[in-house]
Amino acid sequence: MNNEFTVLNDISYGTHERHRVDLFIPENVKSASGLILFIHGGGWVQGDKSVHHSDAQHFCNLGYVSATMNYRYVCEDINVFGELDDITSALAAIKIKCAEYGFNLEKVLLSGGSAGGHLSLMYAYTRKNEAPVVPVAVCAYCPGTNCAKTDFLCGITGEFEDWKYGVISKACGCKVTKEDFSCEQQQTALRKISPDEYLSADCVPTAVFHGINDELVPIEHTYEFIALLNEKGIKNDLLIFENSNHALDKDPERSTQAKEIIKTYAEKYF
Repeated sequence: MNNEFTVLNDISYGTHERHRVDLFIPENVKSASGLILFIHGGGWVQGDKSVHHSDAQHFCNLGYVSATMNYRYVCEDINVFGELDDITSALAAIKIKCAEYGFNLEKVLLSGGSAGGHLSLMYAYTRKNEAPVVPVAVCAYCPGTNCAKTDFLCGITGEFEDWKYGVISKACGCKVTKEDFSCEQQQTALRKISPDEYLSADCVPTAVFHGINDELVPIEHTYEFIALLNEKGIKNDLLIFENSNHALDKDPERSTQAKEIIKTYAEKYF
């Protein structure tokens, strides 16, 4: 491994305090056209880019430009689409910074866990034509793929606690309660933030990593999602963590395999 790389912390990409990126640039860039961008999870309302530092360092050691980013949390004024706007701004700032180091970024592989995996899918499927760095693949850990199903965020517990309605209300920009979850207005808003709503033959290759015991996102959602990818002819890979829940921390050999899949995607699509 090449342990020589430059780390640029807290690059600003906007006016909000959360508009910050950490960029990892290898001494010998393996692919000057490609970036691996990690987007943290936390239910769209918490989390920090530092959780993916070890991932960024891993791929930087393999010669890939890597980055981790913060984004604004959802609230009454910011929903998932505002967070997607943040990804666009972050990519633009990363591209400018890389140009200062003498190379041009043209492609990005998006990755992240939970809400970060969801945002990775949403961005790759809906913003490809306007992105300053073009998404060519996405590798998502335990992402939500259908936010409109009544068992979304129920996982193996089968329970939907009241606090979750508040989170998804902010995420979709529409007040959602237990009583009106299935109403047309709420369903329309929830479908708009569901990655499976945007599937077409033009979607980028997609890998999904999911824990069989996920207590938040039902594993059945991922099985259904993969079936839809296959129906649309979208190149995909599925890796199941046989002993893990949403944290994916009980199958170290699967974690290694997931990194190998990301590496394979980078090698193939950059």
